[in-house]
Formats: sequence, structure tokens, C-alpha cells
Amino acid sequence: MPSAVELQELLDVSFEFDVELPQLGELRARLEQARWLQDVHVASSEHHSLTLDDMRRLIDSGVGLAPYPAVEKAMAKLQELLTVSEHWDDKARNLIKAR
Repeated sequence: MPSAVELQELLDVSFEFDVELPQLGELRARLEQARWLQDVHVASSEHHSLTLDDMRRLIDSGVGLAPYPAVEKAMAKLQELLTVSEHWDDKARNLIKAR
């Protein structure tokens, strides 16, 4: 997957043409995917600040993206991480209540 910057540059160049290029729709979809993957990467690299709400927000924003293997893989990892995190959050809350 090209970076979001590279895709944006391609889109910017395409606006200079006076023709509607058939691949622009796909290029825009790839740009959205690249931006989402970049957001996921940034959030994942900051484990100490990644919250349950952050994970939910990323999942919600990724649901509407066009299917693409890298997006689907990142989405599955996020969903797994969210499930495990929610489980541990519930356990911690129950232990605090029990005290």
C-alpha cells in the first residue's frame, strides 16, 4: 500500500487534468485506507496511551472502508486487542468492586 502522502500527491496531480480519470474513485478509496492504516499505526505505536475508546473509534472509522487485505488484517488485530482489553477491564472492575 502506498503511503497517504504519495496517494494524495497523485490525487493533487489528477486535479490538474481537465479529464475525469476512471481510477480516481479507487485512488480516493486507497487514500482513505492509507490514512486509516496510518492512524492505526500511530495509535498502536503508543501503547501507553491507547485507550478502549481509541480502539473503538478506529474500528468504527475502519468499518466503512473498502475491503483491502492490509485493512482487514489491521481491523482483525484491533478487534482482537479490543476484546482482550475489554475482558481485562471487566476483570479489573470486578476486583475493585469486590474489595
